[in-house]
Amino acid sequence: MFNNLCGCSAFGHSCFGGHGKRFDPNIQEKMLQDDDTITNRHREIEDLNSRNEFDVSDKKFGGQTEILSSQSHHQDSSRFNPFALSFIVRQWIQTSLLVQQGQQWIITWFAEARQVFYKLYNNQNIQNIKEIVQHLFIWIEKTWEHLQFQYYNIHFNITGFYRQIKTFYNNEVSNRELAFCLAGLVVGTLLGYYIRITWEHVPRHMHHIKAIICHHYIGIEGVSMIDDAEMPMIERSNELLVQVKAASVNVVDTKICNGYSKIYRRLLNYGKHKELPVTLGRDCTGVIVGIGQNVINFDIGDEVFLAVPSWAPGTMAEYIVVPESQAVKRPKLFTFEASASLPYNGCLAWDALINRSTIQEGDAKGKRVLIYGGNTPVGCILTQLVKLWGGYVLTICTPNAIPVSKALGADNVISLDNSNIEKELQLHDKFDVIFYTGGEPIDEHILKQNLIPYGSYVSTVPEQLISDSLGFIFRSIFAGCVRVKLLVQYVFGFNMHQWKEGSKINTAYLQALCDLADADQLQMVVDRVYGPYNIEQALHHILDPNAIGSTIITFQ
Repeated sequence: MFNNLCGCSAFGHSCFGGHGKRFDPNIQEKMLQDDDTITNRHREIEDLNSRNEFDVSDKKFGGQTEILSSQSHHQDSSRFNPFALSFIVRQWIQTSLLVQQGQQWIITWFAEARQVFYKLYNNQNIQNIKEIVQHLFIWIEKTWEHLQFQYYNIHFNITGFYRQIKTFYNNEVSNRELAFCLAGLVVGTLLGYYIRITWEHVPRHMHHIKAIICHHYIGIEGVSMIDDAEMPMIERSNELLVQVKAASVNVVDTKICNGYSKIYRRLLNYGKHKELPVTLGRDCTGVIVGIGQNVINFDIGDEVFLAVPSWAPGTMAEYIVVPESQAVKRPKLFTFEASASLPYNGCLAWDALINRSTIQEGDAKGKRVLIYGGNTPVGCILTQLVKLWGGYVLTICTPNAIPVSKALGADNVISLDNSNIEKELQLHDKFDVIFYTGGEPIDEHILKQNLIPYGSYVSTVPEQLISDSLGFIFRSIFAGCVRVKLLVQYVFGFNMHQWKEGSKINTAYLQALCDLADADQLQMVVDRVYGPYNIEQALHHILDPNAIGSTIITFQ
């Protein structure tokens, strides 16, 4: 094999003026017939060249192979180099393969992109939007044509109309008759306007109900109980008409009295619910007395409880209308008043544990938890859930709430009458999770310094909304952004109630809490129960740091 390779080189050397040796035609014929042998020679040449010691040049002298030095090779650079040819061929093949792979990738990507756009183009919601836009443009075009037609007709007949009036006035109408005509027009116009205004203020329904409303954003002084509120009616096929038995009073209700979430209320509601008066109440228990035609999970007579976000219409009324998706059948082991303490505060507690802390649902083993405000409605529920899931709980609460906190399962309790909470906390190991649920104000840095690295600090009090303090220009920009997001949610079928704390109110949470209550693993803590006429006392009581658990308004 190697001799043949040398023969090939010898032929090249002789032809291009090496030593003048005569070329053997038999060797050439043999080389041309043996392709496999040539391939093997190329491989051997590649191995020799990789060592960078010598270049191979073949000569045939009486059957011997001479290995020339690199110097001799450079002296005869014009000779045929099969290794270079092989290298060029390999590079060309690799480049061709890369180009083919790139083309295939581009074709595949365009095919997938075309499928995605085709599906999006044929999506039902997109089709509905396209139809709405088309109908809108058609309506605008027809309206514009109609206005143009009316304008040209009026412009064409205005001179003749004036002449007819002038002739009629000069020939047949006296000044007295003209005065009576004008007086009749004025009186008729005023009478029609008065009838329209009066008709607008006539209630659609003759039934009146009691409701607790905020009529001005001036604090608790702007709250009152009225007994002539309009009876709500089912307007959509998925709605429930609920007769409210009891509703809880929450800290967020006192903030609503000062204008909390008023911008979201204006943007996310419709009709009269956009503006004042605002019905208070974030949750309730009651009995279903009416259902929409598409309701499938409930029937008339079912007892339910539910919660709503701060911007939604409130629940402190004798009757309310809510979507089916917001209600859950209430716990059977507790009264309406006790059950009313659970929906809103229970959802906040569940969300704080599962979504905002390092605790997993049903598993708090090995976790040390500090709850500041163990006597608040959310604090009472958090204490029970953490203990139920196997965690260690230390609560900080008012002295009168210490027995209640221990009865709910707290492992240790620090009294708020202790003059130095910071030093008291230093006597304990650091915590995996710290919950701030309200009550007496405290510097959050005092609490956070008792947190382990990468621990969770969670506040459940209503957050400050920047939108409530925006001026006209920035409020308009904010409103535009919200409407765009609402349009996107509508197109993709998202739930509109997932705004701000609305994302924390979930019927799955309500069902889980209801199951725990029915299993007697969760207790309700109710401090005071008031009638609707005592709403101001109830609002002041919920702000009292010494309040324990929930404050309830009953409509029974």
